[in-house]
Amino acid sequence: MACDPLSYVGIGASEWASVKDAVGQTYGMTVDSDRGEASKRGFTLRWSYDPSGQTLEIQCSQKPFVIPCATVNGRIKQMAEECGITAA
Repeated sequence: MACDPLSYVGIGASEWASVKDAVGQTYGMTVDSDRGEASKRGFTLRWSYDPSGQTLEIQCSQKPFVIPCATVNGRIKQMAEECGITAA
């Protein structure tokens, strides 16, 4: 079951680098491209970063059934805020 995607605007290169580092450190997933997907421990994150538009969309496309999307998206939002970005 996929969770609702989260969208962010005003994401420059430094913010994007911060997000990539945070995903790696927090979730152990490698984000090595502007568009892609990574999986770990039953979770799959999908992302799309547009450097010219400075937009980012992140979506948890797969997760364990027992964990609600509100929890997953709450963790993503918290990580984003720690990187200095807020939802669109």
